[in-house]
Amino acid sequence: MNKRLYKLMDWAFIEEVIYSECSHPQDLLGPHAKGQTTLLQAYFPGSDSVVVKWKDRGEPGKPCETKMEVADDDGFYAQLLPTRDPGAYTYVVTYEKRLEDGKTLKKKVLRCGDPYRHKNIIKDSDIARFVEGTCVDADSILGAHVMTLDEEDGTLFAVYAPAAMRVSVVGDFNSWDGRTHQMCKRGESGIFELFVPGVSEGEKYQFEIKFRNYEIHRSADPYAACVSADNEMISVVSGEKTAKVTPLSNSKKKLKETPISVFQADPYSYVGEGSSAFARMDKELVSYVKECGYTHVSIGNILSSSRKSSDKILSYFAVDTRLGTSEEFASLVNDLHQAGIGVILDWVPSYFASEEGGLSGYDGTGLYEHIDPRQGYAADIDACLFNYSSNTVCNFLLSSGSRLVTKYGLDGIRVYGTARMLYLDYSKTEWVPNIYGGNENIDAVAFLKKFNTEMAKKFPGLLLVAEDSSLHQGITDPVSDNGLGFDLKWNEVFYDDYRSFIGYDPLYRGRNLHILPDSFTYAFVENYILPFSGREKTSEIGQFADLLTGDDDSKKAQLRLSLGFLFAHPGKKLVGMDTHAGDSKLMAALNELYRKEPALYKNESDPECFEWLSNMNGDQSCISFVRKTDDPEDMLVMVVNFSGIEQDFRTGVPYEGKYKEIFTTDDKAYGGTSSVSRTVRKATDKRLDGRTQSISVKIRPQSMIIMKFIPYTEEELEKVIEQRIRNYTPIKKSKK
Repeated sequence: MNKRLYKLMDWAFIEEVIYSECSHPQDLLGPHAKGQTTLLQAYFPGSDSVVVKWKDRGEPGKPCETKMEVADDDGFYAQLLPTRDPGAYTYVVTYEKRLEDGKTLKKKVLRCGDPYRHKNIIKDSDIARFVEGTCVDADSILGAHVMTLDEEDGTLFAVYAPAAMRVSVVGDFNSWDGRTHQMCKRGESGIFELFVPGVSEGEKYQFEIKFRNYEIHRSADPYAACVSADNEMISVVSGEKTAKVTPLSNSKKKLKETPISVFQADPYSYVGEGSSAFARMDKELVSYVKECGYTHVSIGNILSSSRKSSDKILSYFAVDTRLGTSEEFASLVNDLHQAGIGVILDWVPSYFASEEGGLSGYDGTGLYEHIDPRQGYAADIDACLFNYSSNTVCNFLLSSGSRLVTKYGLDGIRVYGTARMLYLDYSKTEWVPNIYGGNENIDAVAFLKKFNTEMAKKFPGLLLVAEDSSLHQGITDPVSDNGLGFDLKWNEVFYDDYRSFIGYDPLYRGRNLHILPDSFTYAFVENYILPFSGREKTSEIGQFADLLTGDDDSKKAQLRLSLGFLFAHPGKKLVGMDTHAGDSKLMAALNELYRKEPALYKNESDPECFEWLSNMNGDQSCISFVRKTDDPEDMLVMVVNFSGIEQDFRTGVPYEGKYKEIFTTDDKAYGGTSSVSRTVRKATDKRLDGRTQSISVKIRPQSMIIMKFIPYTEEELEKVIEQRIRNYTPIKKSKK
């Protein structure tokens, strides 16, 4: 090595790179101007020689290639070029012998670009947005992005790991050697970046991170758009574009006056041999949901998740390969939209998988979770809890939610595990109170407000649904009124209360009739969706049918009754795969009735839409109530028989007039034993349930009937008045 070259080299810096402890290798490697010359340095561990080749210098007298001098036998090379502008070039690296997996391999020649020729690729303005926590598209900055720089094709890798001593990108393209592609830290931002020429779509990779305690860990890319089918912790370079999904009309428009009926589908239940889960859903689900008349489908988590539990997410931007590809899911959403069915997708910002190689302890610290296990770990589910006070977490989760909606044209997002987010002591024996000494997670509240505000601004028609089992106030109140800003709240208490009641033998339901009115008491506190599904709790409490007593016919009758009760109860509707009747005729009839009758959906969160008639008749185990609007002619009277025998039941009614049966869950068309009665019942003057008028109905065991109010015509009213006068007024009789 000539003396001038030797003097120009920073040997301490070189040692830092060779020992793979460098966070700014771009200051050493690649081309650097030295007066009128350029110092070119490269590091290829284990190589024997490196030649620099220029693509086309186009200048006579200048060489097309130059052999670099060996500066260190470990594979460090240097060369002083007699120009300030070396132009575009590639390296030809020769390995005479090399070791891989304990085997000695023969000579290998590698042609590659110089990753350190391109510097500061991510814009400073984007880095500033990320650091401030206002970056809702962080996935466009971090992760792996296929691009072309200076006519050179490759992939830009970027990751946030502020506490790391060194970060490298490893993959098949460098034999998974963390010494080769050490990444460049952008100032104090904590972001590492590196453009690797020649890396294209489909390449597998990980980030190798050297912690401050000198431990080396390989982790998946938090922002990876694709993961390996063989190992979820290995990311895959994706060149995918945003899928073209035909959007539906605004589902949120006049939400309180719109019937919303949702079928909940678990994508993992469609996993099987042959076609993918998404393809099977496309084939089986779309036609069924359309036939049943649902307005929406709620689909469980589709993001790459732990093998232990499908709701413990490993990658917040990549589809789970067990279910299929992102293109297949986009096709499913598009076909549902073509059928006029909206799509609500589960999203879990409350906790994440604790597996090594994922987000947990990413850079040797609690980057995504609280470092204190009392705040950052949920022992009951073996998962890590997000630290919502961190700008990193806000960027990450906002970008994930936004990306899902944009990419797949979603109509709604169900935020799963909201209660766990809102309370610091949720399912914990040891916990850390907030600054006021309370158990509310103030940072989580602030994040949810920010998330809902940003999503509503970016996607005005998006339904924001909270899966929340807590008593936290203002879940569906506007953020401007100090609410959380959700559109709908998952009313799990309704389902739990109803399960508790219907699980009693019919003989004992009368004495437990007091359980039912509770759900009507709080039905108007929030804008609710009623989840008639135990998908999340099936492993704990079993299927809905397991609760029911009696033979198969009795169980089917109780299931029909339960679904009818759901549609009669105030609130948007959701039916899960574990509770649907199987017979699409019943569901189609209920959904048609729901859309047809304004009393069943208008102002569902307004207590004026509901009125009890009878809820204390424990002897007969029967209840009756009214659903109504401002127009009396919309009024419906519901009568429900929870007993195991047929009942002659009398109930008070709000108005004098006629009551015509329009629906019964016991109809033969749905597997029952009777049909809708053609008898039009006239209210009589018998006082009952605090009403001056009442009617009598015969109702089959474990069934529900719905009657529509029909006012008297003028002619009928005159006859009723005349009859009443005759009944209560003495008439003078002429004497002979």
